[in-house]
Amino acid sequence: MAASKLSTATLTTSLKHTTPFDGICAKISAFYFDLDNTLIPTRAGDSKAIRKLADVLETQYSFTKDDANLATQNFLKSFRRCPDNSQTSLDSWRTHLWRESLQQKHKHLAEQIYPQWLKLRYRYLAVPPDYVQLLQRMRRAGYALALITNGPSNAQWEKVAKLHVRGYFDCVLVSSDLPWEKPHREIFYAACNFLRVKPHECAMIGDKLETDIKGGHLAQLGLTFWMPLNSSSSASQCLDDVEYKPHIKLNNLLELYKYFPRLNVAAPAPPSTTNRRSSHMPITLSGGGGGSSSASSSSSSCETDRAAAVRQQQNYAEDAYQRQWAYRRGGSLPAMDCSNSETENSCDSFI
Repeated sequence: MAASKLSTATLTTSLKHTTPFDGICAKISAFYFDLDNTLIPTRAGDSKAIRKLADVLETQYSFTKDDANLATQNFLKSFRRCPDNSQTSLDSWRTHLWRESLQQKHKHLAEQIYPQWLKLRYRYLAVPPDYVQLLQRMRRAGYALALITNGPSNAQWEKVAKLHVRGYFDCVLVSSDLPWEKPHREIFYAACNFLRVKPHECAMIGDKLETDIKGGHLAQLGLTFWMPLNSSSSASQCLDDVEYKPHIKLNNLLELYKYFPRLNVAAPAPPSTTNRRSSHMPITLSGGGGGSSSASSSSSSCETDRAAAVRQQQNYAEDAYQRQWAYRRGGSLPAMDCSNSETENSCDSFI
């Protein structure tokens, strides 16, 4: 059991003698990222959007400061408790939440306020530029990348689409599309299957001990990186009572650079990864320049080989996507029970 045999203390000690830890990192060929509060600042971003919207309500709609704060805080509380309802569209559900959160004299403004909130929300949920560069460097270094997120299907896929993160990943898994959610080991094995990697070659990065880190251990992943929502909190400082401890604690994703030196070298992905990666891996076909006829012939042959490799990769990509979407349930999902404790403790989008 690759992950569970290595305690946090073991790896902390290994950092003093870099060879053992470097050896563990060298075996990693794929990274699994959590979405909310790991890749994107969901909780902080939603709070910023609500504060900004309160100002808009005062200036644009003549709300009093107290009315604006009451409406926005009521909405945020309701939204975090139940961000999606499969019986209706996201837009209809959120407009309903706004209508319920506004005082009677302001309820008619719900249809106008909702799109302004949505625009602000995704402004503040944007993936930080430094994180975008990290993902790009991971791809150039030849790592396979998967995004594994718990939460309602429509809400999570909206984030993926509006934040334009799909293109950075070879595989995106949303728990509500699958028979399992984190920490169930099968959702990690599904990612391994799509990427054609072994569990011990993968590292999980997330903010939740009970889903991301526990799941990484249960799936026997090679490494688990924990990025707590609040690094300064007492809960993030003491892990004595935690059964599944992270191998490494991160303050932010940029600390991955010091554990994986390959990320500091902007090199193209090695050819050996093309048989397991999906269609989003960058491909560059070098054009042949002038030269002798033999050089021209060689260049032509090389171009033919490259074109064949591209076709082979595209065929594999189509197969990979077919296998990925085969897991999708399709159609509308069962109605969400917002009173279920799972909504507070399991779904990433609720925090």
